[in-house]
Amino acid sequence: MRHWEQRPADLVIIGHVGFATDRTINGSISYVGGSGFAVAFAASALLDGVGLVAQVGEDFDLDVLGRLPVNMAGIAVRPGASARLRIDQASDSTISFGSDLGVAAEPGFDSYPAAYLQARYVHLGTAPPRQQLAWLKYLRDKGCHAQVSVDMFEPFVLAEPGACHEICDRADLIFLNEAEHRDLYHGGPYPPAPTILKHGPGGAEFLGDGIRHRIPAPPADEADPIGAGEILAGSFLALRARGLPEDLALTYAVGAATRSVTEFGVPGPAVTGELERVRAELEHAT
Repeated sequence: MRHWEQRPADLVIIGHVGFATDRTINGSISYVGGSGFAVAFAASALLDGVGLVAQVGEDFDLDVLGRLPVNMAGIAVRPGASARLRIDQASDSTISFGSDLGVAAEPGFDSYPAAYLQARYVHLGTAPPRQQLAWLKYLRDKGCHAQVSVDMFEPFVLAEPGACHEICDRADLIFLNEAEHRDLYHGGPYPPAPTILKHGPGGAEFLGDGIRHRIPAPPADEADPIGAGEILAGSFLALRARGLPEDLALTYAVGAATRSVTEFGVPGPAVTGELERVRAELEHAT
């Protein structure tokens, strides 16, 4: 067992891990992905003590996860096939989505280590709303006092706005983009919980407790924007767990997410290099 697997998990990621295909006007790619994998990739590059909770099938090579510095106590291998996810982005930036969640079709509460209930941060990656709601209930019923964040997903918001609205009402921190905010709140007030509102090429902003931090994104030649939201979430949460204030954490997170859109799939060399640069800068400062 690697040394990082023995560290207490300060940030726990709950999300799908499997096989992903991105199709955009610039091309397509298939790779190991899913919301759990992408968020954990970014978070573990910046923080020691990241735990991942996911269910994979017997067709999944665990060595892929073993190369990430994550605590794997929450990884369960089930008989059957791993999740398969497909996202198509049209020229007008609208997306369509298809999936076969396989062994991850239902939440795996029995794979959640008891020690993870002591984590300070828990993140629910994009998933069918009923899964996110079930995890929120499970965590609170088990006495977990972590800040629980959730990430919205446009197809689910359009299909199940009521359930997505309930998730946002029950979460402690929300990640959503402009389209998701418009469809859920109809241009009205922002959610009651602190929110990271993503503006795509326009950057992102933190909204909460009377505070507003707008962080512009640096210029980038976009190849594949799919997964950038997961990179932003993982980076922001890891940096908050390290003690950085919201504005600085979001500045670094927007930079990492912007680098991720310049290449296909997650992880790529550009975003990996940016995350390594940020970590080195922070460790040099201390």
